[in-house]
Amino acid sequence: MRADRLVSIVLILEKRGKRTCAALAEELEVSRRTILRDIEALSYAGIPVIAEGGRGGGLSLDGAYRSGLSGLGEGELRALLLGADASLAEDLGLGEQLRLARLKLEASGPRRFEPALETLQRRIYVDSRWWWREKEADAFIPLLQEAVLRDEIVEGEYERYDGSSSAGRLEPYGLVAKSGLWYLVGRREGEYRCYRVSRFSELRFADERFSREAGFDLRVWWPSNAERFAAEFSAYGFTLALPEGSVPFLRRIAPGRVEVLGPDARQAGWVEAEVGLDSSLYAELVVLGLGAECRILKPRSLAAAVVARSRAALEAHSTK
Repeated sequence: MRADRLVSIVLILEKRGKRTCAALAEELEVSRRTILRDIEALSYAGIPVIAEGGRGGGLSLDGAYRSGLSGLGEGELRALLLGADASLAEDLGLGEQLRLARLKLEASGPRRFEPALETLQRRIYVDSRWWWREKEADAFIPLLQEAVLRDEIVEGEYERYDGSSSAGRLEPYGLVAKSGLWYLVGRREGEYRCYRVSRFSELRFADERFSREAGFDLRVWWPSNAERFAAEFSAYGFTLALPEGSVPFLRRIAPGRVEVLGPDARQAGWVEAEVGLDSSLYAELVVLGLGAECRILKPRSLAAAVVARSRAALEAHSTK
């Protein structure tokens, strides 16, 4: 809604100071022309928006202006209370602070909202954790949090999805929690990369600080690069023929990474499907799980690996 966007523009400028038109357009996911129309509407409404052209220019509010828009409504209180993830706060050592913050947030809301907020919290609970999780999976979170906040270089060993390992130094720029998993955004050899924290086998401070790139903003960088990381997690592609009824099972194993190409001309009731997974090992396990309910069309190297693994399993488990 436009009214919500106008309020957002005022709050962004009030909180963060000068912003370019392009930056506002990107953050609010609209066109630059839309932002210009919104600024014009705000000016007509008496909001003192100052526009400066040229290098270093942008949009800002008059320094003496205070909007009075920071009061929270019922919907905003609901969103904040549901969005505060207790398990992730515990990872960062902020569990108790979050509990107190929630109490303060509830106390600051108008009393007329209290029954609705109480009902909401009794009936909706957000648990970001997967059912099975190694307790030590994110043991390096405290170290990385300190490194991110202090711009400290870290060094260690990292296991890739294909099972290989690499050792080296990197500059930790930020931590991201995605679906209950922690990822480190770091710069190595001048390039930003994403690392799953649980895949570090060793990690330590290098007793050296780095100079953070001034324009880096994790809130902007992560959404812009998330699709690229998702593609990396599906980098190993292969094609199967399988019964049409087995496709839902395959999609449960690899949600969002299965594309049905069409009917399989060699067998009635079968289809061809293209799948993308993290590694060839993961692909082997999926094919072995499907058993005779699939045929590997390509690559042939995957078929050879599955055959070799099956023979080894037969030899290891045969009862003579």
